[in-house]
Amino acid sequence: SEIPAVLPSFNLLNANGETVDLQSFKGKKVFVNLWATWCPPCRAELPSIEKLYAGTGRNNSEFVMISFDTQFQSALGFAKKSGMKTPVYYPAQQLPDLFNVEGIPVTFIFNEEGKLIKKIEGASRYDTPEYMEMLK
Repeated sequence: SEIPAVLPSFNLLNANGETVDLQSFKGKKVFVNLWATWCPPCRAELPSIEKLYAGTGRNNSEFVMISFDTQFQSALGFAKKSGMKTPVYYPAQQLPDLFNVEGIPVTFIFNEEGKLIKKIEGASRYDTPEYMEMLK
Protein backbone atom coordinates (compact mmCIF):
# COMPACT_ATOMS: atom_id res chain seq x y z
CA SER A 1 0.00 0.00 0.00
CA GLU A 2 1.09 3.56 -0.63
CA ILE A 3 2.97 5.27 2.18
CA PRO A 4 0.94 8.32 3.20
CA ALA A 5 2.55 11.62 2.31
CA VAL A 6 3.85 13.60 5.27
CA LEU A 7 4.35 17.27 6.05
CA PRO A 8 7.72 17.98 4.44
CA SER A 9 10.59 19.81 6.07
CA PHE A 10 10.74 22.88 3.85
CA ASN A 11 11.99 26.41 4.48
CA LEU A 12 9.61 29.27 3.77
CA LEU A 13 9.89 33.02 4.10
CA ASN A 14 7.09 34.70 6.03
CA ALA A 15 5.77 38.24 5.48
CA ASN A 16 8.44 39.60 7.88
CA GLY A 17 11.22 37.98 5.85
CA GLU A 18 11.91 35.35 8.53
CA THR A 19 12.62 31.74 7.60
CA VAL A 20 10.12 29.21 8.92
CA ASP A 21 10.29 25.42 8.51
CA LEU A 22 6.91 24.07 7.41
CA GLN A 23 7.50 21.07 9.69
CA SER A 24 7.51 23.36 12.73
CA PHE A 25 3.68 23.47 12.45
CA LYS A 26 3.44 19.73 13.17
CA GLY A 27 1.22 19.06 16.18
CA LYS A 28 -1.63 21.05 14.61
CA LYS A 29 -3.72 20.49 11.51
CA VAL A 30 -1.93 22.26 8.65
CA PHE A 31 -3.76 23.71 5.64
CA VAL A 32 -1.29 24.35 2.81
CA ASN A 33 -2.47 26.14 -0.32
CA LEU A 34 -0.30 26.64 -3.41
CA TRP A 35 -1.43 29.79 -5.18
CA ALA A 36 -0.35 32.89 -7.13
CA THR A 37 -1.77 36.33 -7.81
CA TRP A 38 -1.68 35.66 -11.58
CA CYS A 39 -3.93 32.60 -11.20
CA PRO A 40 -7.67 33.45 -11.49
CA PRO A 41 -8.94 30.15 -9.94
CA CYS A 42 -6.56 30.75 -7.02
CA ARG A 43 -7.97 34.22 -6.46
CA ALA A 44 -11.52 32.88 -6.81
CA GLU A 45 -11.17 30.45 -3.89
CA LEU A 46 -9.38 32.89 -1.53
CA PRO A 47 -12.56 34.34 0.06
CA SER A 48 -13.75 30.88 1.13
CA ILE A 49 -10.27 30.09 2.54
CA GLU A 50 -10.40 33.38 4.45
CA LYS A 51 -13.77 32.36 5.94
CA LEU A 52 -12.42 28.95 6.92
CA TYR A 53 -9.38 30.61 8.51
CA ALA A 54 -11.59 33.04 10.44
CA GLY A 55 -13.89 30.22 11.60
CA THR A 56 -11.13 27.95 12.95
CA GLY A 57 -8.83 28.69 15.88
CA ARG A 58 -5.06 28.83 15.64
CA ASN A 59 -4.81 26.52 18.67
CA ASN A 60 -5.66 23.60 16.41
CA SER A 61 -4.79 24.65 12.88
CA GLU A 62 -2.25 26.63 10.89
CA PHE A 63 -2.74 27.99 7.38
CA VAL A 64 0.18 28.28 5.00
CA MET A 65 -0.50 30.09 1.71
CA ILE A 66 2.57 29.40 -0.44
CA SER A 67 2.88 31.94 -3.25
CA PHE A 68 4.14 30.80 -6.67
CA ASP A 69 4.56 34.42 -7.80
CA THR A 70 7.91 35.36 -9.37
CA GLN A 71 8.34 38.03 -6.69
CA PHE A 72 7.21 37.63 -3.08
CA GLN A 73 6.36 41.37 -3.11
CA SER A 74 3.55 40.72 -5.64
CA ALA A 75 1.86 38.30 -3.23
CA LEU A 76 2.41 40.51 -0.19
CA GLY A 77 1.06 43.57 -2.00
CA PHE A 78 -2.00 41.65 -3.19
CA ALA A 79 -2.63 40.23 0.30
CA LYS A 80 -2.45 43.69 1.83
CA LYS A 81 -4.65 45.31 -0.80
CA SER A 82 -7.30 42.59 -0.62
CA GLY A 83 -7.26 42.39 3.20
CA MET A 84 -6.11 38.75 3.34
CA LYS A 85 -5.68 37.51 6.91
CA THR A 86 -4.33 34.06 6.04
CA PRO A 87 -0.52 34.11 6.30
CA VAL A 88 1.34 34.30 3.00
CA TYR A 89 4.69 32.52 2.57
CA TYR A 90 7.28 32.18 -0.18
CA PRO A 91 9.56 29.20 -0.93
CA ALA A 92 13.06 29.79 0.50
CA GLN A 93 14.44 26.64 -1.13
CA GLN A 94 13.61 24.16 -3.87
CA LEU A 95 10.07 22.81 -3.61
CA PRO A 96 9.70 19.36 -2.03
CA ASP A 97 8.41 16.66 -4.43
CA LEU A 98 4.97 16.76 -2.84
CA PHE A 99 4.55 20.40 -3.92
CA ASN A 100 5.81 19.91 -7.49
CA VAL A 101 2.38 20.18 -9.06
CA GLU A 102 1.15 20.45 -12.66
CA GLY A 103 -1.11 23.39 -11.97
CA ILE A 104 -2.38 25.57 -9.15
CA PRO A 105 -4.30 25.97 -6.93
CA VAL A 106 -3.62 22.80 -4.98
CA THR A 107 -4.50 22.39 -1.32
CA PHE A 108 -2.98 19.90 1.11
CA ILE A 109 -4.42 19.23 4.57
CA PHE A 110 -2.23 17.47 7.11
CA ASN A 111 -3.30 16.08 10.48
CA GLU A 112 -1.58 16.67 13.83
CA GLU A 113 0.87 13.82 13.16
CA GLY A 114 1.88 15.48 9.89
CA LYS A 115 0.13 12.90 7.68
CA LEU A 116 -1.60 14.12 4.52
CA ILE A 117 -5.35 13.59 5.00
CA LYS A 118 -6.67 15.46 1.96
CA LYS A 119 -5.34 16.82 -1.33
CA ILE A 120 -7.56 19.04 -3.47
CA GLU A 121 -6.47 19.88 -7.03
CA GLY A 122 -8.05 22.93 -8.59
CA ALA A 123 -10.23 25.60 -7.01
CA SER A 124 -12.73 24.57 -4.36
CA ARG A 125 -15.01 26.04 -1.72
CA TYR A 126 -13.57 25.83 1.76
CA ASP A 127 -16.18 27.61 3.91
CA THR A 128 -18.13 24.37 4.37
CA PRO A 129 -19.09 22.34 7.48
CA GLU A 130 -16.83 19.49 6.26
CA TYR A 131 -13.70 21.65 6.23
CA MET A 132 -14.66 23.55 9.41
CA GLU A 133 -14.96 20.18 11.15
CA MET A 134 -11.71 18.90 9.65
CA LEU A 135 -9.70 21.90 10.84
CA LYS A 136 -11.29 22.55 14.20
